[in-house]
Amino acid sequence: DLLSCLVLAAMAVPQTRNELTCDICMDIMTDLDEFITSDTTEQEIVDFVKQLCSALGAIIPDFEATCNFIIQSQLPAIIDAFVHDNLDPTQVCTDILGACP
Repeated sequence: DLLSCLVLAAMAVPQTRNELTCDICMDIMTDLDEFITSDTTEQEIVDFVKQLCSALGAIIPDFEATCNFIIQSQLPAIIDAFVHDNLDPTQVCTDILGACP
C-alpha cells in the first residue's frame, strides 16, 4: 500500500512536521488501530508492517533496514498507546511519532 510506504519514509527522513506527513500518519495509524482491535496478535501486526518495509525497500535502496529499525523501536509503543492508553491516531501521530504539529 503506497500510503503506508509514504508514512514510513516520511517518519525516517528528518524534516519539519507538515500537513502531508501528518495526513499520511493519520491514515496509517487509523488502519493500524482498526487492525489492532480486530483480534490480531502482535506478531501478525509485526509481520504486516514488515511487509510494508520490504515493499518500501524495493522502491528506496537500502531503506528496508531503516524501516525495520523504526518499527522495532516504535511499534510496541504504538500498540501500547492504542490498547492500554486508549490514544487515538491523532495523539499517536502527534505525541509518539511526532508526525503532526
